[in-house]
Order: sequence, then structure tokens, then C-alpha cells
Amino acid sequence: MICSTFTCILQLFERVRAHTVEEIDEAIHEQEARADSLYQTDERVVQEYRDRKAEISKLESDVENRERALSGHQEKIEEIKRQWLEPLRELMEKINENFGYFFSCMKCAGEVDLSVPANEEDYEKYGVRIKVKYRDAEQLRELNMYHQSGGERSVATVLYLLALQELAKCPFRCVDEINQGMDPVNERKVFELVVQTVCQKSRSQYFLLSPKLLPDMNYAGNMTYLCVYNGPHMLNHKDWDLKKFIQRRRKLENDD
Repeated sequence: MICSTFTCILQLFERVRAHTVEEIDEAIHEQEARADSLYQTDERVVQEYRDRKAEISKLESDVENRERALSGHQEKIEEIKRQWLEPLRELMEKINENFGYFFSCMKCAGEVDLSVPANEEDYEKYGVRIKVKYRDAEQLRELNMYHQSGGERSVATVLYLLALQELAKCPFRCVDEINQGMDPVNERKVFELVVQTVCQKSRSQYFLLSPKLLPDMNYAGNMTYLCVYNGPHMLNHKDWDLKKFIQRRRKLENDD
């Protein structure tokens, strides 16, 4: 084994073609000089490298800090979203329960739920989705101008307001000509539901403005009726005496 190693060393010396110590040192210096020439660099390049390395380290540290801050903000957003969304879903369930009950009273079906966009972070696109069905052969369809008539949309609107009645506290509500476009059957049913729902002591006031009402409606004792008359042949307001008109009517009935 030793002989083999020695033989290899001799072969290496033969390749150098140097036979004296001076020649060997000269060959070593020549190889060192050649090696140094291969690695000569500009000092400015070295400094630029060091500056870039320091900048990269600083940016990496800044990215880590921003990621931690982003994670903290995201947790706050999720907590605020939970505090907002959970009560909202509970409220929508109560509205849906009331809405479904009122529609069932009319032998129809309806439901209300929360419309959530594909991107749940796009809060501007959250909304209320109302679905109704007026005939047995139909499926529940979203309330819009393409699926329901004007009268059917009016019915759904009134019943939705009634569903909000006991959940949203306000001093009064005002509905203008909501019965326009309704057929007589639905108009009578809706009016009865309105009277039944709003004429309770714990409810807020309800103003219903309409150019017409069906005859023989069921009115509650705590309702007030205001009839507005107008036209070129109307009496002057100073001559308007309702008591006198009633007396005259009774006299005519007695004479008959």
C-alpha cells in the first residue's frame, strides 16, 4: 500500500517536469498567480453585493413584520364579521318564520333568507332574498318583476313589512297604495292580516294610503278612517257637516 502511494507521488512530480526545489517553488508560484488572476474582482462589485445583501435582509424582515400585522388584522376582521353575521342570520330566521306564517295564512308559500355573494368579503353585495309561490304547481321563485305580477309583488311587500313589524321598532310606518294591482281576494286577505297584526297595543302606528278600499271590510275599534274628498263639484269645506249628512240619511231611511 505504501509503495503504491509513493509511486503516485513520483508520477505527479514527473508531470511537473521540475527536478529541483527552485523549479518546484517557481511552478507553485506560477500556479498561485494563475489562481489569483482567476478570482480578481472589482471592489465596487463587492460593495454592491454587500449592499444588496443588507437590503434583502431588511426587506425580508419587513415582509415578516407585515405578514404578522396582516394576520392580526385578519383575525380582527373575522371577529367583527362573526359579531355582525351571526345576529344577522338569527334576525333573518325570525323574519323568515313570520313571513312564512303570513303566506301560509293566504294558502301560499314564501321564505326569506340572506343572500351571500361568492366572495364573502364583498360586504356590499350582501342582501335579502325573498322567494314566493302563489300556486301549488309552481316552485318557490325569487321575487322580481320577471316572475310575479305587480299585484303579487305588492302582496309579498306587505307581508314582508308585516314580518318586520314585531322585530323592527319604529314609531310609525306609512304604506302608499300598496293594494293597487291586487285582486279582490288577495286584497281582502292582506287587509285582514294588516288589521290583525298592527292593531295591537305593542305595535307602532300604521298609515295605509289608498284611493280605494273594498266594501264590507273588517275594521278594528282602534282604527281611524280619514276620507279625503276633492273635485270641482265638492262642497266648500265650511259647508261640510258630517253629522247633518248622517241625520239626513237616517231621515230618508225612516221615510222609506
